[in-house]
Amino acid sequence: MVRETGVSYYGVAYPERAIEDFRDLLEHSCNAVLFGISEFDYWFWHENTFKLIELAKLRGFTVYVDLWGWGKVFGGEPPSIFLQKHHKYRQVSAKGKVYAAACFNTEEFRNYVVERVEELAKESDADYFFWDEPHYAWLKEDWTCRCPTCLKLFKEEYGYEMPKELTKDVVEFRQKKIIEFLKLLSKTVKEADSSKKICVCLLPTTEPIIGIPDWETIAEISEVDMIATDPYWISKGLSREEGIKWFTEFGAKIVELGKKYDKETQLWVQGYRIPRSRVEEVVEGILKAGELGVDSIFVWCYKAGEGSILASEDSKYTWDRIGYAFRKVRIKER
Repeated sequence: MVRETGVSYYGVAYPERAIEDFRDLLEHSCNAVLFGISEFDYWFWHENTFKLIELAKLRGFTVYVDLWGWGKVFGGEPPSIFLQKHHKYRQVSAKGKVYAAACFNTEEFRNYVVERVEELAKESDADYFFWDEPHYAWLKEDWTCRCPTCLKLFKEEYGYEMPKELTKDVVEFRQKKIIEFLKLLSKTVKEADSSKKICVCLLPTTEPIIGIPDWETIAEISEVDMIATDPYWISKGLSREEGIKWFTEFGAKIVELGKKYDKETQLWVQGYRIPRSRVEEVVEGILKAGELGVDSIFVWCYKAGEGSILASEDSKYTWDRIGYAFRKVRIKER
């Protein structure tokens, strides 16, 4: 049974405006909402951030909190305040280039995130914390991270200087460190409020350059309650047939891992930058997710990105079709 359907929600900070949107979400058969909270939102709209979560809970939504784009090690478009202030704690590539992404092995970035996550966990009514696409700087050939901190840690653990090639030891080290970071954040949440749950959304790839080639290392984390992935085939440039096949493969992978490790499962369907001619593929993806047997289906993003850089060609029509699919999949699974 698909127990919940929802969308990502961001860009609105006034409670009275959000209340109207919550009505719209209910009309489109959403019973869950993910708040994309950027570093800027947390700093500038701090009070209202907590208020929006409270209002969503009062209206019966399951609430997810997404550290949207934080340090650019989590997915999302927003710029990072940490990176603006701390240039020396950025990731460094094998070729020596400094990238706009924080190194999560540095004590400074870890403390920055942990402090804020702890407050969110203690003071908000959120149900889930959502670790969104955790990754190293997104590169094709030149990989990260070889900053001073990573070089030091690698030598301490392996007894020799970190190579400039992506060797087996380097791949292992990188995955180990990103897992360590996610465990730290997850434990922080659980220690602040044991009733809160953790969802990790993995990028739909097992390429070592991203940092987590072995998904089982995520499913094995005791503090993780839900595993998810977001196979957005339209943005990947795949045809309908290729895309649905790819989406199904990764969806089945998540379901299999969920069963093996007794985790809840979630699949994300692309609802942004959708051409008018491909809107029915979004519907098909939602229905396919229901057939696969996941616990939760989400779409990025609310109103199909209307008015933003992520706007669909016909956002209103796309949003209406998303609502149709949500109603259908939940009715079908009852």
